[in-house]
Amino acid sequence: MRLRKLLTGALAATLLTSMAACGAGSSSGDGSADTSKPLKVMADVIPHAELIREAETLGLLGDVKVDVVEISGDVDVNQLTEAGDMDANFFQHVPYLDDWNANHPGSDLVPVATVHLEPLGLYSKKVSALTDIPNDAVIAIPADATNQARGLFLLEDAGLIKLDVDRNDPNLDYSQITDANVSENPKNISFIKIDRPQLAASLDDPAVTLSIVNGNYALEAGLVPANDALILEQVEGNPYANVLVTKATLKDDPRVQKLAEALESPELAQYIIDNYQGSVLPVNG
Repeated sequence: MRLRKLLTGALAATLLTSMAACGAGSSSGDGSADTSKPLKVMADVIPHAELIREAETLGLLGDVKVDVVEISGDVDVNQLTEAGDMDANFFQHVPYLDDWNANHPGSDLVPVATVHLEPLGLYSKKVSALTDIPNDAVIAIPADATNQARGLFLLEDAGLIKLDVDRNDPNLDYSQITDANVSENPKNISFIKIDRPQLAASLDDPAVTLSIVNGNYALEAGLVPANDALILEQVEGNPYANVLVTKATLKDDPRVQKLAEALESPELAQYIIDNYQGSVLPVNG
């Protein structure tokens, strides 16, 4: 584990250094956008980068060129976008973005397209049904604040725990919900917090009974959420749809607008339905 962290850190440092050296973003020195250059977008590999490339294949981007930089290593993608190293990013939902903006005063990142939902799922290589979950089970949950709350609500939906908060409260701050909000825990479940990219790998850990895995990381690990998850998030009323994000100063950039239009198009929605078969769900279709 220590070696993996060292390697991840080295990769992140290399990525940041290379971006700084080549002036990765397509903004000019005065902060304005150079619309003659390709739009540089950092995205998760699956399905985000795939969706951008499919939009290009379908001819939905017109003359707009998009350079997709796949997220690799422990990098702060929003910070790279805020700093202008990236023009936009595509990996997160609005509660995550809101939490990031709240913790970075002065940031002006905004969503410009709402694209798809990757249902969060509960997975295991040790039990095959919710009814088989033993007492004193250990469940790996996302370490970041908003996805941790999301995971705990999923466990509540599964009937494994109860929380002392009302998810329908419009003033509920998801970033403040932790396992300390568990009010009923009949199976005496314990929780281990793991960074989202490592949750799928934790399924092979002898000490972990089950893991809550984000949809994109489940797909990257070869899981099929629609088939392999013991329980998946419900889509109706779900606030965790993935969004294209850019700086407020770039939201009207014609390249950004064209990409946003393509990602929200009926053609791409149909591609999501056909290609991911319930593991990724379009918001606009």
